[in-house]
Amino acid sequence: MKAWCALLLGCLIAVTPLAASERATDAEWRLSERAVREAVRATVSAQLAALQREDFSAAYAWAAEGIRRQFTEPVFAAMIRRGYPELLRHESAELGVVRDSGDGRASVVATVRPERGPGVRYRYLLQLEEGCWRVAGVLVDERPPERGDA
Repeated sequence: MKAWCALLLGCLIAVTPLAASERATDAEWRLSERAVREAVRATVSAQLAALQREDFSAAYAWAAEGIRRQFTEPVFAAMIRRGYPELLRHESAELGVVRDSGDGRASVVATVRPERGPGVRYRYLLQLEEGCWRVAGVLVDERPPERGDA
């Protein structure tokens, strides 16, 4: 139990600065241009497909450097299994509007539909690293959907 609490605390520490940063500038974030939209969606889709196959090595490869510095691959896998089970057992996922800040940060909502039960909305936060979009954090999104969000 103590290890699980430490893992959960680590997850919150990893995504809290990104989430706060996004909320603080949400009004300034813009609809992304086509190239950014396609690249961000490709990254999220690839990670979701890897998680659906429970291929944690492939999913971990899409994680941003900050996540990889903070979590080893086995800890990353445990975090997904315990904290994001819908990502492992989903039938489909729909990606919504992609927004970016213009400085290498982007966000997209993914509605993940599990085999049973209602869909769960996740806000993916991404960073541009060496020309490739990487997943910097994933949060349950409880905000009402925006027009065009999944």
